[in-house]
Amino acid sequence: MNTWKKRVAAGLAAGMLAFGGSFALQPAPVADAGWGDLIGTVIGGFQAKAEAENQIKELDQTEEGRQALFASYQEEFGVEENSPWEGVCSRAIERVSAGIAKSDPSVRDKPFLWFINQDDTFNAFCSLGHVMSINRGLFYYLQNEDEIAVVLGHEMGHGMKNHVADGWRKKIDVAIGAQVLADMTNASELRNVVLNTVVTQINQVSIGRAHEWEADGLALKYITDAGYNPGAAAAVWQRFMEQMGDNRQNFVSEMFDPSDHPTNKERRDKYMQSVKEYSGGHVEVKDGVVYVKGKQFVVPAETDNMSSAERAYFVQGNLAAAYHNGHSKESAYADGNVVMLGAQPVMTCLRGDDSAAALAEKLNQVK
Repeated sequence: MNTWKKRVAAGLAAGMLAFGGSFALQPAPVADAGWGDLIGTVIGGFQAKAEAENQIKELDQTEEGRQALFASYQEEFGVEENSPWEGVCSRAIERVSAGIAKSDPSVRDKPFLWFINQDDTFNAFCSLGHVMSINRGLFYYLQNEDEIAVVLGHEMGHGMKNHVADGWRKKIDVAIGAQVLADMTNASELRNVVLNTVVTQINQVSIGRAHEWEADGLALKYITDAGYNPGAAAAVWQRFMEQMGDNRQNFVSEMFDPSDHPTNKERRDKYMQSVKEYSGGHVEVKDGVVYVKGKQFVVPAETDNMSSAERAYFVQGNLAAAYHNGHSKESAYADGNVVMLGAQPVMTCLRGDDSAAALAEKLNQVK
């Protein structure tokens, strides 16, 4: 082949790999059969990319496609039957969906499909079509429904913004590019490539830092609109830091590129700041201490299943809700062992805490 032909062929091959494809057209007859085959395959690559996009849309936007994907994930990962956490997840997903619907009613047109799988690692994912799966291993670490709702809200945020669909396009382009090079041009083969890639490579989808921050912000909004404690978001990351350290590993670490992600501390602190803003700037947590209007309010005691610092973020969330909803204008008081601010519960006093009456008195002084 002439030098210029080799250069053009290399450029066309690179273009084919960049765009992917396997639904190839038959090349037009030309004098150089090999040259014609290459051009035909490249043209087919462009057509295959368009066909693959149709397959992604089918899995993502049609009920038939969603159900097919849901069944494939169940077969791939296994279903945890009769999980004691099924009721908690069902309630949380319904509540978070209702929270989403307040700002984006389209969630009702494509409700989330979900199941608990048999994987013992700490993970959860949301794929195309709002298809979600939660590892049973997640519940080895989280038992608090508000914190579970944060994890689910984060995944649902990825789903609502189609972050995963964007990631799949890159993966599928590579997969169908390989099929073109292997001269596998059957349309049904292309559909199998798309479905197989989506199901078997869920742990390798790349979602970047900007989308992670967006999903974090959406999770906070969704759980707050659902009536969960907004402080649970920072509390989750505090819990992760205590168990895993301040690294980029997280509950979706196997699904994303951890080197491109915020650290656990960055996420915890961002959530704390967001909840402070939600309170009108009145409530924050510093080094495990809850401050109200710059004055120290409480350092919660450690319990058997929650550290002092983790509890502090829950107290911040309750106080933030009180300020946001206007309850701070009323007096704090003790209702049994619960500190109340108007109609808003602030903190349940446990062993090692000051009494509810003493904390209510202090809250009236600092608020």
